[in-house]
Amino acid sequence: MSLQIQKGANGARADNIKRMKAAIINWITPKGQLLTPHIPCNVKSSHGFHHDCTGALLCPAGRQEHG
Repeated sequence: MSLQIQKGANGARADNIKRMKAAIINWITPKGQLLTPHIPCNVKSSHGFHHDCTGALLCPAGRQEHG
């Protein structure tokens, strides 16, 4: 029984994270525009510091390099 509960909890967590990734991409995209380059929800290598837009949100304002 506890294995089934854990399996359900893990599935719910994965579903929430998947939805959150899509919501964040929609939130940081300017209205009526597209992010360049595009950020696919299922490719981790293009997220975080690897993308200019998300990298700028993760860095303290005084530490951002513009280039």
